[in-house]
Amino acid sequence: MMGRLMHFWNEEHSLTALLMLLLVWIFIVIPATRAGHIIDVIGIFVFFFLLLAGLLTMARHRIFQAISGVFVISAIGVRLARSVFGVSGLLPWDALLSMLSVVGMVMVVLWQVYREGPVTGHRVRGAVAAYLLIAILFAYGYTFISYLVPGSFQLPEWVAQAGAERGEAFFYFSMVSLTTVGFGDITAIHPLARSFVMMEALIGQLYPAILIARLVTLQMEARQSRKG
Repeated sequence: MMGRLMHFWNEEHSLTALLMLLLVWIFIVIPATRAGHIIDVIGIFVFFFLLLAGLLTMARHRIFQAISGVFVISAIGVRLARSVFGVSGLLPWDALLSMLSVVGMVMVVLWQVYREGPVTGHRVRGAVAAYLLIAILFAYGYTFISYLVPGSFQLPEWVAQAGAERGEAFFYFSMVSLTTVGFGDITAIHPLARSFVMMEALIGQLYPAILIARLVTLQMEARQSRKG
């Protein structure tokens, strides 16, 4: 099974498949489910096994492969313990390991998007997937900050009453911050939280410009190679 997943990451259509999975997870699964739901558990396994396969595909040394395997398995264990068994004390570890996991997934996706070769529709969709992953990354970051520094965000009443289950609200907040919409219903108060919001807003503005420039460069290089 792992061999097939590693082969999956060697094909560009994996980027389109990942984008479809992310769209379903962000806009359907997260709003419709709570911790412990079977769909949520399935989503956990799919995400982390795709991540593990991607990291192993990129790795060139067995030491890095071993570290990647231990890291991803630990992340799966913590997430399942919190989601299925309701171990609320693991929330900060869940958020932290999820952040690091998403960083790894962004690396895998951008490695596919920006490698040499002609620009295809799959690569463009992969770039969109990386953009969504950045929003997910900061959502986990906000969750981690809110646990470490209580009161670092001014939250609406319905979110404050949700207690630990405020991840859905931070996914929403991260998306509007990345796109610099900023409705103002959730506000960062603590300096660390504000720094994260400013960083995400800056990335949200720079990423499309850098992405377009890089893809255009790759396409021009591919055309010159064909002519040569």
